[in-house]
Amino acid sequence: ESQNIIDEALGSLTIVVSMKDPPTAAFVPKNPFQDMMQNKFLDEESSDVCFEVSTVEANEDNTNRARSLIPFHAHRLILDICAPMLAELFGESAVVTVNDIKPDVFHQLLWYVYGGTVPETPLKEYAKDIIDAADKYSIVNLKLEAEAAYVESTTITAGNAMDNLLYADAKNLDVLKEAVMDFLAAHGGEVIGNVSFVQFPPQLVSDLLVATTRRNEGDSGRDDDFTTMRVSELRSKLHEKGLGMNVDGSREAMIEALRSGAAAS
Repeated sequence: ESQNIIDEALGSLTIVVSMKDPPTAAFVPKNPFQDMMQNKFLDEESSDVCFEVSTVEANEDNTNRARSLIPFHAHRLILDICAPMLAELFGESAVVTVNDIKPDVFHQLLWYVYGGTVPETPLKEYAKDIIDAADKYSIVNLKLEAEAAYVESTTITAGNAMDNLLYADAKNLDVLKEAVMDFLAAHGGEVIGNVSFVQFPPQLVSDLLVATTRRNEGDSGRDDDFTTMRVSELRSKLHEKGLGMNVDGSREAMIEALRSGAAAS
């Protein structure tokens, strides 16, 4: 702020400049809902259901194995909203035994349901176990996170390409599938004679052609041309258009959802 002061007697002009400190932004705490949810994780006092996760431990003589159950207390309402297939395990009961998931993996799975983030180390260490569990109980976003971690930490080779492709096809892991197809398209000379295509799923021939076309022509293309678009970009566009329920679909299903959405708009 400035102010001009004129002294007519002295014939002088004085300019006074004063500076104001900018106002300090008010501190506003974030919405506490996520913290409140996570504070209820494994809270026995407020829980109304309990998972008993089976684990097998070696005895001291290392000849027999003892089975024990590790409790994971939970809340039916949270499960109903965030993981309906886990909630369905209980039926009318308040306790259910889980035999097909390792306790460490189940801990990460349930923590994610309560709004938590699975740290990078266990996400990569247990990637396939987390994928299997998240796929079985339809916790889609966790499955996609574990898939991304698995792809990032796995080097596709001629020796493991087909095993990874069959696993990707069985679990509908399109990013992993794409990584294998990119390898096959880029290493044709190495693949021929070293990889058996007897088990190659016939429905994936189009994916291999897409990878080959993309390698020859590059990734660039029109923004509305989904044919050779990468899986991650297809998923991103589905999310942007409010079609996130389709992100776990096949490549063809994602493209169809995007085209149908574009036609509807």
